[in-house]
Amino acid sequence: MAAISKPARQNLAVVLLTAYLSSLARQPLVTKACTTATLNFLQEEIAQRASGLRSAEISNERRAAFEGRPAPKKSLIEHVVNKRVLQFSLYGLLVSGPLNHYLYEVLNKVFANRPKTKLNTLLTILAQNLIISPILNSVFLAANAVIAGERSIDNIVKVVRARLLGMMKVSWVVFPCVQLFAARALPPLVWVPFFNSIAFIFGTYFNTQGKIRALQATRAEDDKDTKRE
Repeated sequence: MAAISKPARQNLAVVLLTAYLSSLARQPLVTKACTTATLNFLQEEIAQRASGLRSAEISNERRAAFEGRPAPKKSLIEHVVNKRVLQFSLYGLLVSGPLNHYLYEVLNKVFANRPKTKLNTLLTILAQNLIISPILNSVFLAANAVIAGERSIDNIVKVVRARLLGMMKVSWVVFPCVQLFAARALPPLVWVPFFNSIAFIFGTYFNTQGKIRALQATRAEDDKDTKRE
């Protein structure tokens, strides 16, 4: 098969970006929800593999089979795609994507008729980082806890409280710089895919770190139980 030339790859990228932006203009809510669902699917898949969680689960299943213990029952769809990956994707489609869309719609309406001065740009960035970002990150952490199997509201709140500040510190350092860069160097049309890419990278990082900590905690508990026996 002949290799695709660099100009052809560039043309394909332009065509895909144009199609995405066109869809975003026609159906912003649906496009953002589907985009978030796709990115969440990839994010959870990468986080499970990078954290070692997927390997640990496979090892536990093999150990259970070797010892003659019944393995956890899986539905038909779980033989095709991991359950938590699917749940995280649905969370993006039904919760995160629409929530992100409506929060920014409100923000855009608030600043729609204001002149584009440095003060208004600063106020917009502050609103994004002090209002919208904490809401989205809190919902993300809570959903992550629920998808991981947590059902106690008190424990979910504890997870959010324990991890939100650390997450926000990184957001407050990185995203104002990203937003300023976008405002100065990129046309507004490509802001959504650009911000999605940055959010995907950082979301994958925090998701992976959270899974690593949870896995370490589980192993520590298992070691304690083994010593007691």
